[in-house]
Amino acid sequence: MREYAAIIVGGGASGLFCALRLAEAGVSDVLLLERNDRLGRKLSATGNGQGNVTNTDMGAEHYFTDALATVASVLARFGEEDLLAALTALGGLFEADEVGRVYPTSRQAASVTDLLRFAVEGRIEVRLGARVRSARRGGGKFFVRTEGEEFCARSLVLACGGRAAPHFGTDGDGYALARAFGHTVTPLRPSLVQLKTEQTYIRGLKGVRADCAVRIVGSPVCMRGDLLFTDYGVSGDAVFRLSAFCEEGDMLSVDFLPAHPAEEIARILRAKAARYPHMRAEDLLRGIVNSSVGKCLAKYSANAEFFQFHPQNGGKSGKNGRDAAYGRPAGGVGADACARLAKCIKDFRLPVVGTLGFDYAQVTKGGVPLAEVDADLMSLRAGGLYLLGELLNVDGECGGYNLQWAFSCGAVAADAIAGREYAHR
Repeated sequence: MREYAAIIVGGGASGLFCALRLAEAGVSDVLLLERNDRLGRKLSATGNGQGNVTNTDMGAEHYFTDALATVASVLARFGEEDLLAALTALGGLFEADEVGRVYPTSRQAASVTDLLRFAVEGRIEVRLGARVRSARRGGGKFFVRTEGEEFCARSLVLACGGRAAPHFGTDGDGYALARAFGHTVTPLRPSLVQLKTEQTYIRGLKGVRADCAVRIVGSPVCMRGDLLFTDYGVSGDAVFRLSAFCEEGDMLSVDFLPAHPAEEIARILRAKAARYPHMRAEDLLRGIVNSSVGKCLAKYSANAEFFQFHPQNGGKSGKNGRDAAYGRPAGGVGADACARLAKCIKDFRLPVVGTLGFDYAQVTKGGVPLAEVDADLMSLRAGGLYLLGELLNVDGECGGYNLQWAFSCGAVAADAIAGREYAHR
């Protein structure tokens, strides 16, 4: 049986970059095993297919983990400037958008995959359609079995991805391989994913998109961006970024007009109500918010639950309150009702009841604790075993942070393996 210097399980961002760095360091007897029929399938879909590879505002504070210092150390050894230099040297061209997200100028994630694929072709051995069934250690070496063969190596790299987006082949098999070497795995849940919410007030809003500020009640976290209403809850850029901080049972607060204070909105509504004394509340909101959103807000402001959120309104409910909020022709919309509508626009609340799950998530929250690997991401349970990327209990905010982590892990592990190989020789 041929003995390789290293076997890499997984041909995604971490695995591909690790293989490239090993080849560049002169370690060519490397075997890359990929279960799919092509390399980098998930990488080619990242950033909504546009390839958001990193962020100019890079730092450990943008990650969720059990050991922030380890994340900071990995990023310090191979950060965004190192990544862009490496990808540019392969023939790519990259630029940052107005919020720091870095994309290839082609705006095609597949072009990033191609840069890496072209760079490793002919330099290392690649086996496609090779799903790893088991891995073990014996006699100081690693033995990896696929469905039809067994391979041997001095180092083993698990870069299998997490459980997010299993249609790309990341169904969580890597966690079982890690457990086989004595590692533990924290509870796993989807992140950077659409949120399911209570539906009472958003029925009829499917497909409506608005530029909003969305926050988690009781948390300082607030995201500004697109909010898309769906038949299950909410999606859009703001929601994806917020989902990294969000859990089932949280309450979302939506501000439909983040650039305008409630007092200004209330003043406009009162003036409009004075001009049109018999106009309904939902019609008063036309020209201020989307008309379907206006209908939703009129119903929301009339409901007793609203007063539970805003006890300063007196906690009143019942028929009189509903009539005032709706602004029925008999009485019009009074000043108090205008103030309530303004507050609703600035603080529309949606209880979170879940997510769309791993099938729709971009990353996995949870994994092997960083306390179980050393500074080079080598296992403290089995020397020579390296755990990379999403397998570890590290996930980043939306905006290129998760891909940067994947590339950084690949670089750090490759440097460590190359050092071991030089010592071995």
